[in-house]
Amino acid sequence: MRLTGYSDRWSVRPRETISFHVHSEAATYQAKLVRLIHGDENRNGPGFKEIEVDSAIDGEHAGAPREVRKGSYGLVPYAMPADDFVLDLWVWPTLFGPGRQGIGTWLTTDGTAAIGLCLTADGRPALSGAGLPSLELQQPLVTRQWYRLRLIVDRSGSRIALDVEPKRPAPGIAEPEHAEAESNLPEGPSERLAFAAGALDDTADGLRPREVFNGKIAKPSILASDGPMLAGWDFAADAGTARLAGIAGAPDGHTVNRPARAMTGTGWPGDNMSGAALPETHDAIHFHDDDVADLGWPASHVFDVPDDLPSGVYAIRLNAGEDEDHLPFFVCPAKGREKPLAVLMPTLSYLAYANESLDVSGGLDTSPRQNMAITPERYAYVDENGMKSLYDVHRDGSGIAYGSLRRPIIDFRPKARCRTFDAPHQFPADLYLIDWLTEKGYAFDVITDHLLHEEGIAALEPHRVIISGSHPEYWTSEMLDARDSWLDAGGRFLYLGGNGFYWVTAVAPDAPDVIEVRRYGGTRTWMGEPGEDIVSLTGERGGLWRDRGRPPNERMAVAFTGQGFDRGAPFHRTAASRSPEHAWIFKGVDDDIVGAGPALVLGHGAAGFEVDKADPLNGTPPHTTVLASTKGFTNAYQGAIESTPQVHPKMGGSHPESGVQADIVFMHGPNDGAVFSAGSITWSSTLSANNYDSDTSRITANVIDGFLGGRLASRI
Repeated sequence: MRLTGYSDRWSVRPRETISFHVHSEAATYQAKLVRLIHGDENRNGPGFKEIEVDSAIDGEHAGAPREVRKGSYGLVPYAMPADDFVLDLWVWPTLFGPGRQGIGTWLTTDGTAAIGLCLTADGRPALSGAGLPSLELQQPLVTRQWYRLRLIVDRSGSRIALDVEPKRPAPGIAEPEHAEAESNLPEGPSERLAFAAGALDDTADGLRPREVFNGKIAKPSILASDGPMLAGWDFAADAGTARLAGIAGAPDGHTVNRPARAMTGTGWPGDNMSGAALPETHDAIHFHDDDVADLGWPASHVFDVPDDLPSGVYAIRLNAGEDEDHLPFFVCPAKGREKPLAVLMPTLSYLAYANESLDVSGGLDTSPRQNMAITPERYAYVDENGMKSLYDVHRDGSGIAYGSLRRPIIDFRPKARCRTFDAPHQFPADLYLIDWLTEKGYAFDVITDHLLHEEGIAALEPHRVIISGSHPEYWTSEMLDARDSWLDAGGRFLYLGGNGFYWVTAVAPDAPDVIEVRRYGGTRTWMGEPGEDIVSLTGERGGLWRDRGRPPNERMAVAFTGQGFDRGAPFHRTAASRSPEHAWIFKGVDDDIVGAGPALVLGHGAAGFEVDKADPLNGTPPHTTVLASTKGFTNAYQGAIESTPQVHPKMGGSHPESGVQADIVFMHGPNDGAVFSAGSITWSSTLSANNYDSDTSRITANVIDGFLGGRLASRI
């Protein structure tokens, strides 16, 4: 990509500051502040809408190319001992090649190896370092097996040796092996010890690792020749941060590019049956040569948000010749000036899907709208620089568990389209709602998941009514607690999406731009290793909130039941929808079938993509009223895994036994609060149909107006 960038945060209030970091291959580029209204360029909809806003950023600026320095590693300020010593550690390799991979390396002042332990391209332990003899063991290691490696430096005897010992010797796994050579260490300072990297290049944007190791490292220590520990690092300590805790008097170090922490080590499995990540069982770090976190590019613009800038969705628009990009952000309301109505933008979900690169070409029977030709140069940039989503896997096949917003995100863009079904998803799909509210003349604020996580219930309390985005899938415990307290106090919530409140998510305490998700169970694209379901950032169990005793049904009345990517479906009203107490919801809507019109996602139907239904067996309260339900999808839809106790021949959406169904529901809450759930991701994509007067538009307006009004109990 010739022009792109990112911001250091996504949520900002008036009088706060946000920075933008731009990569431009052109010598200059134009920047302009814009307010985003509608992103989808589909000719069947309203088209792209943005409003230019005067700002101090506007104008021409000098451009500079920036580098993505991918690959995770650890770095400690520990000088090579002056006497005899042993570098002792355990490794669990996952992928060899294409060249050498560093394990533990003392670096010279120019970042090259003074002496180190590495793996050859075919996985054999070897010695690295300029001026040192070629020393390699004969047997390649086997991936996903634990080995103890030792680099032995005998200065007094001018000897260097390598040892390897497998944890569990077995056929096909390398036997213990030793090799040594005569050598004197070269002169020169070696003040830094790197784990999982063989060299560090000093670039204009910062340090760039080379020869990055793919796999786990555990229990690194420096021993004296007679055995006592001179220094060590506890990889289990402070696993929620970038700190590498020194022991035995060793200085602390830090990790770079967020390698996976709280990973099982040589002590796994242990005797503890609780599943907690204990120091004796989860003391490994999994490094990857394609890990990326905060890119660390210098700030191109620092924007002080004016006090009078209204809450809304904004972006810095970049232009250089034919190249264009938008860097979106959200202006949340100034404290004390909040409006009764607010849209909660699901920014944690945007981050989880950031640069999602799945290729479902092998499943065209379920994804007939797939278009892998969408912006190929952008996806190539993502792939080359290791900036994939939490739905993708690393080069070694392990799942990507961490995501950072401080990097270019090609689908966090107003015009982006999801390749799986060639339509907007997440952020650009949520602009459907922003556009509709704007066209209807509603006064509303924009708040975000990040703000809710940080401020808790204080972010919700000023608002009478909250509207969700289309796919609020990723929630932290802090967010759920705030939502539930707000609902208990009488809040009124419109859940206008599907597959919401689903995955346990955590925000890094030392880096709020970083989130983590551990996947096991649930409908997923990858699954972690056994024992690695603990979220390193918080120490809590990951997976589904449902499996943690907090099913979405309890507070939203519905939960995820299935997904499909061919076309949507309409809703059929129930008798309850025509009762006097619910007539206000359907004012101006007389038909028995609703949501049967055109949609900008999947082309047809207000129920589609991922859908939710009521389920009393999974927590839907008994006072919930189902107002409408679908009566079948195509077999391109499949039921959610967690809702299917066993595989059977009728799992396609056309079969009632599949469980794939969307429900529109209404539920009274404490203190005259209420919840309205639409049960579908595609609901908002139907709001602009018929000149913003579709039946779904009327229903949505009726509910918002009712929720903003007086007591709901008086309507019964």
